[in-house]
Amino acid sequence: MADPLASANLRRWIVACAIGELLGIACAALWWVAIDRIDPEPVALGARLAMLALKSLSGLVEGWLLGTLQARALAHFYPRLSRSAWVGATVSLALFGWAVGSSFSVFAAGPASAAPAADPGMLVTLGMAAAFGLGVGALFGAVQALVLRRAARRASWWIVFNALGWGAALPAIYLFAGIDLGIGPAGAVLNGLAGGIIAGLVLGAITGLAFRHMPAR
Repeated sequence: MADPLASANLRRWIVACAIGELLGIACAALWWVAIDRIDPEPVALGARLAMLALKSLSGLVEGWLLGTLQARALAHFYPRLSRSAWVGATVSLALFGWAVGSSFSVFAAGPASAAPAADPGMLVTLGMAAAFGLGVGALFGAVQALVLRRAARRASWWIVFNALGWGAALPAIYLFAGIDLGIGPAGAVLNGLAGGIIAGLVLGAITGLAFRHMPAR
């Protein structure tokens, strides 16, 4: 028979991931729309670096929201967890992740006279997003495992399930981001909401499997 307390804690975790990504991605999308109004296609190196720095700040809000909500849910599994350390690690990772992700759009832009880059197609884009999610998820998991190992045994399992979770969740964000609703900035925010909640649910469900392998200290 399933443990009702464990099931309740797992639901808390999944909901925390869903709400964190829902609000985080929506805020990031709104921030991107605002930043793109400054200089949609920067050409000079200095302008591109400035745009990269600004877009990377998307991770500040997303990381804080996701990290704070996750830390509250994790405390039910691991009472010895340092919430501040978890939030700090998650914010740092989110800033890094958005910096890497933003670099593709910032530095791929060419001069206005240049021919537009060929569209690789949605399947290729989703495949690349999944591969990127696996790599970044493993990196994120490794850093977060340093925080978890003080409160959980066999914290290395977090690296595995975090990689699988982000490998499955990131394509959802890219999928919705590529849909043009035809309503301008509002469409970008709606896409962020939809992609964020789906990605959060997927991330929470997959990473939640790690708790079976990581008993509390």
